[in-house]
Amino acid sequence: MSPENLTRSGKLQQGSALVVAVFIIVVMLLLIGSLSKLLVSSTESVSYEVLGTRAFFAAQSGMEYGVKLLYPFGEVDSAVSVAACTGMAPLLLPDFDAAGLQSCSASISCLPSASPEGTIHFLLSSTGRCDGGSIQTSRTIEMEVWQ
Repeated sequence: MSPENLTRSGKLQQGSALVVAVFIIVVMLLLIGSLSKLLVSSTESVSYEVLGTRAFFAAQSGMEYGVKLLYPFGEVDSAVSVAACTGMAPLLLPDFDAAGLQSCSASISCLPSASPEGTIHFLLSSTGRCDGGSIQTSRTIEMEVWQ
């Protein structure tokens, strides 16, 4: 091969390195963009999971408070329970002070009904809500109790 041919083939190959470099940069940018989108999505799902769990525990706390109102310690009077049930329509508990339930609240409702046998049934429903800025979650728990 003559030196003239080597110079000509070297000039032809100089532009291909630039194309390969641009191609690699574009592929790396696409990879970084997709990974950052995946990270943001993962962060949002963890936030929903944490706030959802807090809302569940707020609803559970509201349910326990409702059962306590229906059946105060030492009293088994059905008239007291019916009066307490009708007084809960709906009862909004204030924000919780506990560290795990900050910015959460619960609302309780109760529906009394009597069966043909004379048993009084209460359908308690408690909804816990948590606010995490741009994310809000709620969970509802229902329980039927009777005397």
